[in-house]
Amino acid sequence: MRFRALGVFGLVLFAACAEQAAPPIDQEIVFILNDSTQANFSISQQNTGFVLQNGGEAMRLESVNDSTYVVPVFGGSWVLDTGGSTGVWTDSLRSSDYHVDFQIQPQATRSNRGEVPQGTWDVWFGDTDTLQPAEAQLDLTLKDGLLVGTIRTPTGDYRFFSGTCEEGVLHMQTYDGAHLYCVEAQLMNNRWVHGQFYSGNHYHTNWSATPGEVWVTDGVVELVQASETDLLINSFNAQGDPIQVSLVPLENEVVVVDILGTWCPNCMDEVRLLRELRDNHPHIRVVSVAYERDTLPNDVFRRLAFYETQLDIDWEVYWGGRASKSVAASTFPFLHEVISFPTTLFIHPNGTVAIHSGFNGPATGAAYEQEKLRFNRLVATDLSL
Repeated sequence: MRFRALGVFGLVLFAACAEQAAPPIDQEIVFILNDSTQANFSISQQNTGFVLQNGGEAMRLESVNDSTYVVPVFGGSWVLDTGGSTGVWTDSLRSSDYHVDFQIQPQATRSNRGEVPQGTWDVWFGDTDTLQPAEAQLDLTLKDGLLVGTIRTPTGDYRFFSGTCEEGVLHMQTYDGAHLYCVEAQLMNNRWVHGQFYSGNHYHTNWSATPGEVWVTDGVVELVQASETDLLINSFNAQGDPIQVSLVPLENEVVVVDILGTWCPNCMDEVRLLRELRDNHPHIRVVSVAYERDTLPNDVFRRLAFYETQLDIDWEVYWGGRASKSVAASTFPFLHEVISFPTTLFIHPNGTVAIHSGFNGPATGAAYEQEKLRFNRLVATDLSL
């Protein structure tokens, strides 16, 4: 049974939906990662909240009181000091003492200068030998005068980056409410050198990149055969007691199982696609199984209720256990491993299960369009081994 809680967070979402057109942006929030590195995002104030512009998306934070604003989907908060020009972002998905200082100031003027690099580069993090296969790819494009892009890996993307390149010096950032990334590098002979990658104020590594061809996502999906017994899985109720869930499709029904974590930004993007998919294909049943960092049932189901409300989920969401790929794999007898969060299962009435690992989100552009086509094909086709 799905657990829902009403309260301030439900009201937060309702208020956000009722908001009118945004006023002009004239401010920015500057997150302070260290003494020399900052990540800046345009913001505007709307009635009782802030709207932050993150590359290709807008994020709305509603106020709880005069100084506290709730971060959507992932929870956490912005708390402003007296005067409202400085504050602290606290990430609720990390330890209670994890925070990043910020300041709110008039919008600064930033622009690209010199040649603006566009294209795709193969990326290596740390001191990895560049003779080894690249770990990721960096995509950059100029859109309405703003340099935007993303970092893609074989199992997911880092979402919407935006920023500038000034005389060959790159500075880009992204923020989804739970993850704050900043990348810096210098362009020399079409290669990115002296790269610095920051995650919040807790992690830093070097990176480098060379020109590359966009990885081909050929859509290969693993197919396995599952019995009805295999499709009876164990999860936990709000008291932490084990319960059994049937994933057996009805006649002419496809069951789509979303293996996710509410801490995972790619999972958030996939939920939004699954909502669209379900609306377009009434013969499918969507089920989410969440693997969470929290371990106490009350905390888990409070988190799930907030997540469901924020993303307007109206299908069943079950708790599968702690956030672990091995724990997730052990839930499903027909899986020998879970490669990534999210992993999506397309279960057809004949027992064929298509296993889709990872997710290319909206920031990846063409790769996301291919992902949508793939999902539509997997629910519309009669799969067989």
